[in-house]
Amino acid sequence: MMKTQILPQYRAAESLDQRLGDPFAPDNVFSFGNAVALDEREEYPEEACQILDELKVFDHYIPAQLGGQLKSFEEFIAVLRVIARRDLTVAIAHGKTYLGAVATWVGGSGEQRRRLVEIIKSGSQVALALTERSHGSDLLASEAVAERVVDGYSLSGEKWLINNATRGRVLTVFAKTGNSSDPRGFSLFLVKKNDRAGYKTLPKIKTHGIRGADISGISFDRLFLPEDACIGRVGAGLEIMLKAFQLTRTVIPGLSLGAADTALRVTLDFALTRKLYGDSVFAIPHARRLLCDAFVDLLICECVSIASARSIHVEPEQMSVRSAISKFFVPTTVEKILKSLSVVMGARQYLRQEHCDGVFQKIYRDNGILSLFDGSTAVNLHAIGAQLGQLTRRVEHAERDDLSNRLARIFSLDQTLPEFDPVALELHNRGRDSVLQGLKLSLEKLSSLELKDSATLELIMDRTRAILTEVENQRERVTASLKDNGFNKSPEMFEQAEKYCVFEAAACCVHLWVHNREALGEFFEQGDWLVLSLERLLVRLGRRRAILPSEHEQRVATELERLYHERRVFSVVPFQLATRETIVER
Repeated sequence: MMKTQILPQYRAAESLDQRLGDPFAPDNVFSFGNAVALDEREEYPEEACQILDELKVFDHYIPAQLGGQLKSFEEFIAVLRVIARRDLTVAIAHGKTYLGAVATWVGGSGEQRRRLVEIIKSGSQVALALTERSHGSDLLASEAVAERVVDGYSLSGEKWLINNATRGRVLTVFAKTGNSSDPRGFSLFLVKKNDRAGYKTLPKIKTHGIRGADISGISFDRLFLPEDACIGRVGAGLEIMLKAFQLTRTVIPGLSLGAADTALRVTLDFALTRKLYGDSVFAIPHARRLLCDAFVDLLICECVSIASARSIHVEPEQMSVRSAISKFFVPTTVEKILKSLSVVMGARQYLRQEHCDGVFQKIYRDNGILSLFDGSTAVNLHAIGAQLGQLTRRVEHAERDDLSNRLARIFSLDQTLPEFDPVALELHNRGRDSVLQGLKLSLEKLSSLELKDSATLELIMDRTRAILTEVENQRERVTASLKDNGFNKSPEMFEQAEKYCVFEAAACCVHLWVHNREALGEFFEQGDWLVLSLERLLVRLGRRRAILPSEHEQRVATELERLYHERRVFSVVPFQLATRETIVER
């Protein structure tokens, strides 16, 4: 068994996973069987959420400077990941408190933050009441209104498709306070439920996935709110929410990573134990290729997620683009992973019982909602596309030494992160993107490395150069397209934004390898995963898949089996998961 040193920021996730017990154990509250049974009954996961409260997981939703445990977004995402790998319904239902509270952490007063900390630490849930039945993600069309009255506001209107709208004790409500044509015409309010008239909850909505979650709505009828209910200044609601999205769009991919881990784990379990044509399914070359591709895609997603999480601390001013990239790339790539794995699962992908209690079909359904949270795929691509002109024109944004230092702080996982400062968040990148603009620096470092397997290093360098060629081609294409005033609303803008996400993913993988090559174990150092990662990303850019030496896939397959048998997370930081002997009972 290969000994793996776990980084400090992953110890909380490792500890939590082991405390939550083995999800394969039928008597465990956090078992796959229990998750599927609750989903069948469309029943809220009360026991599981109560256990998370008893373990004070809600402390991870509260910034450390306010008395919580949220000191590193990299750590926070890992914690969410181990909950999501058991049941996305639980992770979404419980984790929604962070999404409901984040606007106060970003723009609230000291007193508002203090009050909200007390509420969360009491075990109460906080919800985000943002969307409306008729307007969806078009926030400027919101009709809920908070009118000025003596000593406060009168809130009226409906919020719909809200997670924990019924169960939440406190809601952050986005409402109109001025001219709807003015972005400064909206504000955010902390609304604490009480016994007074003025609101009513709406019926639970039946959903395709996360069937047990409290997806409902709430309507307000002249509900009085005191002056201090307004988060930040009047009219700052949209700005605060857009900055808060930069955090939530970074956090949500952690849920996708958890879903992908379990989907890959139960599919590999099937492939290793199912006998066909005299051998295991895993021995069939096509099935083996699909499983290895899924593993590689998961590692790519993790690299993107880690970069975004650490960037919050190092470069908060660049999060308007980086968070949108992570939110687009990771959930949509996991959707592709699940589709590919369903081919290996065959008929069992449809079963709501039997193999691993039928959890695969639940994951497949549940994961679909993640790309809709906090801005749909189209919304995130638009957020990137709207800045493509500046991003492609500004090749470098910092002095060489400064850029190199920034990359080291983001990607050297043994470097301690600075404390996050929400004041440093900005609405636009202004053409800055250290990750992609620093790829040439990492290519230079690659050329100076001495690797035992020089052929592997050459493949990595060759594919990195190919990515940089594609980046230059995009720069020329976008520059030409911007001469057409309709580019910012064209299908091409979305296509180029998606390409930019692929470039960023490739850069994240290369940077992470360059800065941690000797720190994350033998498999990571050998670089086979990076060769295959860059190759898969080039295929996404339209290049034909190259025929690579078979040993790269063989070593990836060996690592995949090792992590499965040793019960470690499928990760570049493969911490220990709960063993088959650990069970959490009530």
